[in-house]
Amino acid sequence: MGLAVSVGSNLEGGLLVGTEARPAQGSLIRALFRRSYGIDCDDPSAAPARHRGPDPAPPFTWRRAVQNMVWVYAFGLIFMVFAFTALLDGEPSPVVVAIRLVVIVLMVLGYLGTAWVADCSLRTRWLYLGGYVALLGLSAVVWSWDLVGYGAYVAVMLATLLPWRQSRIAVVVWAGVLAAVGLLGAGSTGAYIALISLGMGLATAAGMEAGAVQGRLHRAEQRVATLSVAAERERIGRDLHDILGHSLTAISIKAGLAARLVDVDPDAAKAQIAEIEQVARQALADVRTTASGMQEVRLATEIASARSVLLAAGIEARMPSALPPLSDEVSELFGYVVREAVTNVVRHSDAGVCTVMVSPDAVEVRDDGRGLSATAGNGSGIAGLRTRAEALGGLLLVTAGESGGCIVRVELGRLSARSEADERTVTAS
Repeated sequence: MGLAVSVGSNLEGGLLVGTEARPAQGSLIRALFRRSYGIDCDDPSAAPARHRGPDPAPPFTWRRAVQNMVWVYAFGLIFMVFAFTALLDGEPSPVVVAIRLVVIVLMVLGYLGTAWVADCSLRTRWLYLGGYVALLGLSAVVWSWDLVGYGAYVAVMLATLLPWRQSRIAVVVWAGVLAAVGLLGAGSTGAYIALISLGMGLATAAGMEAGAVQGRLHRAEQRVATLSVAAERERIGRDLHDILGHSLTAISIKAGLAARLVDVDPDAAKAQIAEIEQVARQALADVRTTASGMQEVRLATEIASARSVLLAAGIEARMPSALPPLSDEVSELFGYVVREAVTNVVRHSDAGVCTVMVSPDAVEVRDDGRGLSATAGNGSGIAGLRTRAEALGGLLLVTAGESGGCIVRVELGRLSARSEADERTVTAS
């Protein structure tokens, strides 16, 4: 009948939780059912099956067809075996057998050709689909209505050749046509086939659009990261200019003055040289302060580093696509939590997936590895995290996951709330 290809979203609820470039469930659904997606470099009329990745092959080549998933269409042709087994149904004449064979070959080639047509214009793709539907109509003439079941191929072609705003409507209309034609010729079987075609077409179209939305979000994140790096470089440049510009100007002026005074007034020249030394020392201290500030732990930096480390270790990283506003102290604490927890995941957990979740008052790192050991939570790293968390009124929790693995979580405000509860208990007693 064809093959539905669904790119799963694998989302976890909430805007602040998810894998790299993965949207929240609600935002993904809203993106699927609105007409425009904001500023994006993608061609809105491009075929979903069209390859958008790096190193694109020239159009209408075998390599390009592979990039456009021709292997998926080839796998779907397994159902054509039923058409070949029905070649001799009804004791047809040799001419009818030949016509049926030609129709089958054209259907196979037409379905495989979808991978090449994906690079054509929207108008050409519509004409191609119309030609394939006409071919199905010819099959109805030479085969009665037996081939209505192969209308599922058209449903998959609609889903992979038309943009989502058109395919979601075209698939429904096509399913209605199949149902009407099937009821006329094949009874309830035609209706079942129409439902199968509808499900396959919509699942394929929605899955590919979900993948496209995630791709756009991933590219947007990359642009934001690039802009963030550029902004940070500009900030560092401004800081260094502010710090060194005045100091170097003062040193230059005082050095010139000392050079003029060295023969006229040696004592005054010595005083200027002493001031030059003082200004230089102050400038050096300011540069060191700036450099130490650049080395401060920040949550965003640690998440980026953790993603790279997990990827290198062969562990799937599910990181927030956005972060809530955090104070410097909280960002530093959460950064240390992510750093320590991810280090433990890489070293000890044997995990396949590591997930980081962030909210304004909590950070959580969980994995699906072997779980807690007998000494879990007693290491110096965890002890240091507990001290840092308590300094901000937070509480560190190290627990086992419901289905295995380990969860490291820091919640702000929990320690103070627990202390108040203990104080009320003591007072009551």
